[in-house]
Amino acid sequence: MGHVFTFGEALATFFVAGGRPSAVAVAGAELNTAVGVARLGHRATWMSRLGDDAFSAVVRETLSTEGVDSRAVRTIPGGKTGLIVKERVSDEAVRSEHYRAGSAAAGLTAADLDGIPLDDVDWLHASCITPSLGEGPRELFERAIHDAAARGIPVSLDTNHRPQLIDDAGLRDAVDDVIDDVDTLLCNEDEARVLTGLDEPERAIAELLARGPRTVVVKLGRRGALAADAGGVRRTDALKIPPPHHPVGAGDAFAAGWITSILEGLPVDAALRRGAWCAARVVADPGDHTGFPTRARLDEVAA
Repeated sequence: MGHVFTFGEALATFFVAGGRPSAVAVAGAELNTAVGVARLGHRATWMSRLGDDAFSAVVRETLSTEGVDSRAVRTIPGGKTGLIVKERVSDEAVRSEHYRAGSAAAGLTAADLDGIPLDDVDWLHASCITPSLGEGPRELFERAIHDAAARGIPVSLDTNHRPQLIDDAGLRDAVDDVIDDVDTLLCNEDEARVLTGLDEPERAIAELLARGPRTVVVKLGRRGALAADAGGVRRTDALKIPPPHHPVGAGDAFAAGWITSILEGLPVDAALRRGAWCAARVVADPGDHTGFPTRARLDEVAA
């Protein structure tokens, strides 16, 4: 099994039901993917900065429970961990309010990589949320991707556009700065449109592939997903899941399914199917990653 390295912010998450907090969990795009990778039997390392607060302990406990290596996580004295409050407003929608300004993760810099060995890393995963947090996180994002590519480590990039953090032009700039070093570019239909200006996913995926990645994946929600590489375009259908749906975390789960498939030497078609299956499992659960399947469940379904 492979070793996946990723980095980014963590958010303590409060779920609200009927006007009252109903549960506390942990979120964060790259952290979610790391959890998914670990549950599928691979080694996962996540790097970040956490605040010196009670939420930090919740994050570390989650990482420990899920088997994610957190030795590259620093606690910042006097710092604070970001917070997100989620409230279901319908069977299909969740309203989220973020409190992340000035968080410890916003202080990440390229220097956070110093002393962290990548020699045994088989895959690096990043998302565009990190460069959206500020100049320091953007420098980290660019250095990590460039260093991995220089070592021959495959890189996946999930665009993960957060309009409240970065505008369309900023997203395009963040992707353009690293796209030459990216092996797999993952985006949804709206993000593909932002990156290319093209409405048709088939045209957008061809345009993105021409910019340098070895593979481009465009997730289409209920209509499945597309993947394009030198061998052509493949498509998989989405799994039908009864409501209520919790859409947050689906893309992170898809990424984990995709990455682990490629590390196991599976073809693109199989990677698409596993990604879609993992995403479906997550949206059926209220947590960002709590519904993620285990290796045992994957093997059971595949048998």
